[in-house]
Amino acid sequence: MSTQPTQGTERATLEAAAWKIRLNEAPDDETVQAAWAAWRTQDPDHERAWRRMERAWALTGQMVPVTPPHDRPATPRRPAAGRTAPARPLRIAAACMLPVAASLLAFATPDLMFRLQADYYTKTGETRTVSLSDGTGVTLGGHSAIAVHYSGRERGVTLLAGEAFFNVVHDGKRSFAVRAGNVTTRDIGTTFDVQMAGPHVTVAVREGIVSVSRQSDPALRLTAGQTWAVDQHTGQAHRGTIDPEDVGSWRSGQMVLNDVRFSDAVAVLGRYYPGTIVIRDLEHDTIPVGGVYDLHHPREALEALCALHGGRLVTLPAGFTLVLADHKAP
Repeated sequence: MSTQPTQGTERATLEAAAWKIRLNEAPDDETVQAAWAAWRTQDPDHERAWRRMERAWALTGQMVPVTPPHDRPATPRRPAAGRTAPARPLRIAAACMLPVAASLLAFATPDLMFRLQADYYTKTGETRTVSLSDGTGVTLGGHSAIAVHYSGRERGVTLLAGEAFFNVVHDGKRSFAVRAGNVTTRDIGTTFDVQMAGPHVTVAVREGIVSVSRQSDPALRLTAGQTWAVDQHTGQAHRGTIDPEDVGSWRSGQMVLNDVRFSDAVAVLGRYYPGTIVIRDLEHDTIPVGGVYDLHHPREALEALCALHGGRLVTLPAGFTLVLADHKAP
């Protein structure tokens, strides 16, 4: 099964969660309502994600769905005598409960699907090295998964989620290819890293040469110290450079980020964070960030990343953390 629909579904679900929070914070804001309605019509996945969010919201205990102003009763309900309407507490509860609903849909299900598809996978914060049948070594980063497809003509590996570092054993009769979404990386005798973060796929070469291609686009060659990243949604690609020693440095607990979007950086560090992270207000995030982050202390790493970007972390019940792109209260 292709992993791209699963990734798209996860993204849509998280966006639905963000809209749910916005609508609960500003139930009478017509601008928010209009933007929400436009988002629902942009993609069938959006509407399906919203319906799933409504059902999950009901399961968490909030039985009244958020609806547009014209769908609400003409006469608002009045609180019982001697009571006041707990508007602000309900909004806080909404912000706290939504990550739970989002997690049920966007994290548990993809994890289950990855485990069913994967030959090897890691849990959050876990790093694991495996040896394939030909002696090729693969190190999986936190919350990552691969499926192995070896045949008589080609040695194939699919990166289903996360990040993996490959140390390929040369075989003149069978090429070695790694597929991540719609990106294919072919080894020409080398060690290299492939990462998936949201719609972005990044390839970085530590030693040797690889060939990278996307669908029918012409293949590019990358040598040691070169990177190539592509947004699978827009098709925009970027070629860059990196110290070869930094490629795969996460294997020793140091994550080097170089000119990546804040939302992608959060996703990468989130694979080592002991809990569930929900991102809010990052739909149009384009500000690049970088730096070296200690994966042995993921909370401090995320705090440092947010301080650099101007965001912050909000700790919620049951191990959930909300990442805000600004300083607004949840």
